[in-house]
Amino acid sequence: MNKKLIAIDDVKAPQSVIGISLLTKLIQSNGYNPKEMLEKANISEGLLSDPKATISFQQEVAFTRELINTLADNDLGFKAGQYYRLNGYGLIGLAAGLSETVGDAILFFLKYIRLSYIHFELNFYKKEGNAILRFSDQFELGNLRRFYLERDFSFAFLSTRDMFPRSIVGQKPKTIHFDFPCPTTVEHYQALYECPVFFSMPYNEMLFDERYLDLHLPLASAMTRELLEEQCKMQEIALFGHDSFVGKVREIIQVMDNEIPNLEAIAKMHFMTPRTMRRKLKEKGTTFQQIVNEELSKKAIHYLSTSTLNIEQISVRLGYSESASFINAFKRWTGKTPKSYQQLSLQLQ
Repeated sequence: MNKKLIAIDDVKAPQSVIGISLLTKLIQSNGYNPKEMLEKANISEGLLSDPKATISFQQEVAFTRELINTLADNDLGFKAGQYYRLNGYGLIGLAAGLSETVGDAILFFLKYIRLSYIHFELNFYKKEGNAILRFSDQFELGNLRRFYLERDFSFAFLSTRDMFPRSIVGQKPKTIHFDFPCPTTVEHYQALYECPVFFSMPYNEMLFDERYLDLHLPLASAMTRELLEEQCKMQEIALFGHDSFVGKVREIIQVMDNEIPNLEAIAKMHFMTPRTMRRKLKEKGTTFQQIVNEELSKKAIHYLSTSTLNIEQISVRLGYSESASFINAFKRWTGKTPKSYQQLSLQLQ
């Protein structure tokens, strides 16, 4: 049974404007001005300078159509993908590159794939000594499908190459499979991928030697990746998270450490003014400060009950610069001091 694909008009998820910004470089390299294409897609040129700006899926598709019609190049997707490098994917790309191994990096990227520009479902598995990355349809892309496939394949390949020196053995794929018919020329595919490329295949997939996944990345940093992952979580929650608006705000606060949640900052994550956020929370029968107090109280109780952290360390985790401020806040929340609560918790264990 064939999977039902999602119509373009039914896609609600926002898209980062960075993907469009990368494509404007391709347009300019071909001697065109992207301004008219942006206008036809109803995308403000000013958004391109804001890395946090988003557009609708429909705007992104409209821009891609204008791009394809203007440049009229059958290999445009293949060329476009070479402008999408790992560092162009913002937080998710930076964090993936700091993973311990190639396999860890791929799994991290797939975990937060909604923050990327990829328009396909990616399945990653091992079989008979191969590591296989398979691209499956999820949207009705019509005549844009080949462009997006070639773009996303080029990115997937180049991003792994960006992670470490070219001298590492096994870095090249074994084979590349596309399900569309063979183009007139294929030399440029083989020149980029440095492996056999097959067309009219059952699946769109990239095959690597399974041992490649265990290669250690030279820039690996567990601590820095953890910090970036917290930001990925906050970005994902703001864009796609909990159905409840209050739930989204709570989830962002839950993953924040070492700082007091700030109304202005969290409102910006939701692309609204602080005034609008206050109004929306009031409509739900709560306030920003009430949510902050509830979530910080839960965090404090968790640390006091389950960790070996002292009061000063917990204060820092919650974003307080002085322990006295945390102690006073905790007494307001619970009627007890942190120390007395910790002692009571130990007695009950």
